[in-house]
Amino acid sequence: MVQDWVEYSVVENSLKNMVEKLNGEPKVKKGLEHIIRAGGKRVRPIITMVSGKMCGGNIDEVLDAALAIELIHTASLVHDDIIDEGNYRRNVKCLHREYDKSIALLIGDFLISKSVELISRYEKELIREFAMVGMKMAEGEILDLESVRMDTFTEEDYYRCIWNKTATLFAISSWAGCRIVSQDKEWASHLYNYGKELGLAYQIVDDFLEFARLQEDKSSEFESITLPLIYTKLYGLERGIRKVLTRIWEHVEKAKRSLEIFPAREEKQKLLKIVDYMTVDLIKEYLADNTHVGIATIIQPMVP
Repeated sequence: MVQDWVEYSVVENSLKNMVEKLNGEPKVKKGLEHIIRAGGKRVRPIITMVSGKMCGGNIDEVLDAALAIELIHTASLVHDDIIDEGNYRRNVKCLHREYDKSIALLIGDFLISKSVELISRYEKELIREFAMVGMKMAEGEILDLESVRMDTFTEEDYYRCIWNKTATLFAISSWAGCRIVSQDKEWASHLYNYGKELGLAYQIVDDFLEFARLQEDKSSEFESITLPLIYTKLYGLERGIRKVLTRIWEHVEKAKRSLEIFPAREEKQKLLKIVDYMTVDLIKEYLADNTHVGIATIIQPMVP
């Protein structure tokens, strides 16, 4: 879906141009080329550009912020793959497998530094918020790693974890697009809430799909405590799954309601479509591939 949008093409071309213009260490350039070839949804920078356009600006005004957001997200994936000892991401060999852990770690650091350079052209408020998001993402990942070692990891702990590691970046993606081009604080607040609720919904969906996959693959183990695990332990498998889906739909609805303040236009429709693209559509894809699996039969009646 988003791959057909002009914003997606702008992000892809801008990332490729950025790497082509690098004149530093060749291995850094090769590593970055490898990462970009892996592709991705590019949803976060697209949200920034679409939000900026919806609030009266244009892509050029918010492009550096959008790229900074995508780069810090990419850096987090590189570092996550090292921590998780992953082999492939999006069917492309992880950077630390293509080279080694030290090179991958340092290229992740390079991406963070480049994101800071890009965001530095904007006002102090945005720079400060961007820095805070980077710190929160790290805190969220630490909490995620520690979840399996904690005596108790509650629903409140889980929400604190996913707010920090995932939803904060979505929130600043939509907020920044507005804040750069407009002084309307109400618009910015609504878009911040849109990103927050979308980020929470997306992470719960991601954790739910991982939970469903591991239920079928009994040889694998959970690497962190997630909402599906918490709920199924408290309420049993079927009721727990239903409660997880209820939480997802609540966040989806809140994200969409956050946009009610904005007039009907193409950009608003795109932001609404992104909500479904990152939540409902992912669950539907799982159902299409797992028609007869036990968990699929539980959730089928609840999917719109």
